[in-house]
Amino acid sequence: MVHVVMTITEIKQTVRDFTDAARRAKKASFDGVQLHGAHGFLLNQFLSPFFNRRKDEYGNSIENRARIVLEILNSIKRELGAKFIVTIKLNSDDFLEGGFTPEQMIKVSALLEKDGIDAIELSGGNSIGKYSSSRIGKINREEDEVYYLAAAKLYKKSINVPLILVGGILSYQIARKLVEDELADYIAICRPLIREPQLIKRWQSGDTRKATCIYCNRCFVPTRAGEGLYCVAEAALNKKKDD
Repeated sequence: MVHVVMTITEIKQTVRDFTDAARRAKKASFDGVQLHGAHGFLLNQFLSPFFNRRKDEYGNSIENRARIVLEILNSIKRELGAKFIVTIKLNSDDFLEGGFTPEQMIKVSALLEKDGIDAIELSGGNSIGKYSSSRIGKINREEDEVYYLAAAKLYKKSINVPLILVGGILSYQIARKLVEDELADYIAICRPLIREPQLIKRWQSGDTRKATCIYCNRCFVPTRAGEGLYCVAEAALNKKKDD
């Protein structure tokens, strides 16, 4: 693996770039933005000791590794106002030896809470670890849902910022229980909504059957080919019906 180290000048410019992006979002009438601090992307690489080998004020300690994230948060809040919402998607675990751990997630969450983050979404994994952020494989049992349940329980013991929980949540009953048991404040769903854009309306209507997504990840294929986002499995099923 090749490590390319950003200069301090580049880091400061990146903080300004995030702030400018948030400003454009506010100008476009969005209520807030979400920082991506998970899945092996830039901010996750700063947070993770697996990727971050720096020896300066942006490396070594957890406080230093979180510095750029806190600088971005504070810059956005300072320039756009405290009422402009800033959330973050944060890895609960890199699933990499020497990577970001649940214990480090708690420490970073505490720093974010102190500096005024509005909500934290827990996810996990990246493209090179044991688990990617988009795991493949159909979930057959309810007990296999909620990938980051243990991390959510750990989070709720010490962090008061609202928790958004994502990952392997397919069942209405599971989602509702997570909120009722105060293990999550909000539920995030992604791939199931690609297959069933009207999933939430279906649940609201009283049809609370589990989402039909099979987590095959084939929805990434047309997206990366520039053909738009859609469920390949559903398209193939519809084609078979038409034939």
